[in-house]
Amino acid sequence: MMREEVLYTALISHLNTHPGHTLYGLFDGVKYPTLWSDLEESVLAYDMLFHEERLRADLQSVAPYFVALDFEDKIAKEQSLALLECYGKNGSLFLSSRFDIDKTLEQMRELFYIYTHSGEKGYMRFYEPKIFRRYIAQKNDTIRYALFNHVTCYWCEDTQDPSIVHQYLKKGAFTYEERSISLKPKEPKADV
Repeated sequence: MMREEVLYTALISHLNTHPGHTLYGLFDGVKYPTLWSDLEESVLAYDMLFHEERLRADLQSVAPYFVALDFEDKIAKEQSLALLECYGKNGSLFLSSRFDIDKTLEQMRELFYIYTHSGEKGYMRFYEPKIFRRYIAQKNDTIRYALFNHVTCYWCEDTQDPSIVHQYLKKGAFTYEERSISLKPKEPKADV
């Protein structure tokens, strides 16, 4: 089995841990050039983070996409597994929510759009692992509530070592537990 397949298999075993929740992925079209065309042909529910029609048309091939992953249905499972190619390129974030795609996407858009003091709109690529890890580490209840309002857990890759995934599990309205999980297969113990 190739190194990537081993990582993907281990990653899936950690992502599918919340019964009754939907597993979502946020994928960066810039870092995954075939994302838009792959999603157009898929059975998976998805939408881009941009909601302005002008931006949707202009940026569809490089936009960030929010996708409901499915590992139950055979075809959807194959397509969900194909999206894991984005893992390891610092362009994906996974999350678990008990809410439907529309409600959870609305929350992700609230994190994506930022406003200056003068009211100008900008975008924050919070789904990039380096940015996400800094963002979630802030000791700010407003940010933590915004992150965990409809989300039970986030997973993001380590920016230095993709064989490590960081898990952020909601514990309360403003608290979470962080764990670093190695996706490397355990080495067999040597006989002594």
